[in-house]
Amino acid sequence: MHVEGDTRWIYSIMEPVIEGIRDGDPACVELGVEFIESTHRQPFGRILHARVARALRQAALSPEHIARLRARILAMLVSGQVPHEYHDYAKLLRRIGLGDGWMAAREQVDESNTYVMRYVQYFERFGSVP
Repeated sequence: MHVEGDTRWIYSIMEPVIEGIRDGDPACVELGVEFIESTHRQPFGRILHARVARALRQAALSPEHIARLRARILAMLVSGQVPHEYHDYAKLLRRIGLGDGWMAAREQVDESNTYVMRYVQYFERFGSVP
């Protein structure tokens, strides 16, 4: 890890974690889920979050991981927080399924937010509820 002032550069740490997720390492999968759940910003954060989400799409996830990812991704949608990497989060959510929380989340979204509604329409068109 590299530190400049108050900024910690985690890029060098996350690269092996992403590879570990791809290789099926359970500890790396856990770190990836925690990284998606994190709310702090860091240099290269958009890229890292998107890459972690893409790797998690291919990973064997436990029911606990699935529940945590669903909760985080749907909470972001409800709060109107749909950054660039949300595109990859949406694909991850599509793969793991919308789950039981979708209907409650759908009722809470800001329908005047065009960015949020783009993802709502995506989930309604392509989402699944396992």
